[in-house]
Amino acid sequence: MKDKEWIIWNGENLLWSGNGEEYLRGVGLKYLVHPAFEEGYHKIITSYKPKKHYKLMLILPCSYGKPYSQSYIHYFIIKAIRETGYYNEIHQVIVTNAGIVPRELDEYYPYVAYDWNPLYETASIKEKYTEILAKRLKGYIEKFRDYYDKIACYLRWNSDSYKAVRIVSEQLGINIPNLAPKTVPQKELLEVSLNGIYEDEDLVLITPTALKSLVEGIKKIIED
Repeated sequence: MKDKEWIIWNGENLLWSGNGEEYLRGVGLKYLVHPAFEEGYHKIITSYKPKKHYKLMLILPCSYGKPYSQSYIHYFIIKAIRETGYYNEIHQVIVTNAGIVPRELDEYYPYVAYDWNPLYETASIKEKYTEILAKRLKGYIEKFRDYYDKIACYLRWNSDSYKAVRIVSEQLGINIPNLAPKTVPQKELLEVSLNGIYEDEDLVLITPTALKSLVEGIKKIIED
């Protein structure tokens, strides 16, 4: 009996690309164009399609916690999206060094098994990150634009991910508004960081001010 129960499930059905064995921890070009990430993006462009037509494609940041949907930051973002009443009409798409990750793929390998630490980014790798992300995001939007009525993002205004979004917006000639506020009260930031215990630049996105901006922004875009 013990032998029969040694492995009941090994996660093979959640293998999107790569071998499923390597934890991809690191910062640098290798972790931007790793074969698992390149294969994953190619598979999304060639073999994937959104489940249905959505009122809004919402571009979101990645998170240290994996899968994203179980992370501290995404917990509050998802909760706010549900509060809009349009949760099922919004397709959440995460942008990251690993590529473009639709929410329904965030438990798949390799998107569940990597760690890119911004503390180790250099100016040159930040530039490369922006360049590669912009190329991938542009390809995704060009492929699936007809699945969305509108596109918006919810990203830090000073982030490289938002720089990539702006590049794509200009190249494709489409409006991609950022629903995040440019500033939030320092008191709120201190509270969500648990008085400084939790350090993450994206904590600004889960302050009450920011989440209110997200909810109101989504409603305005969809209802206009």
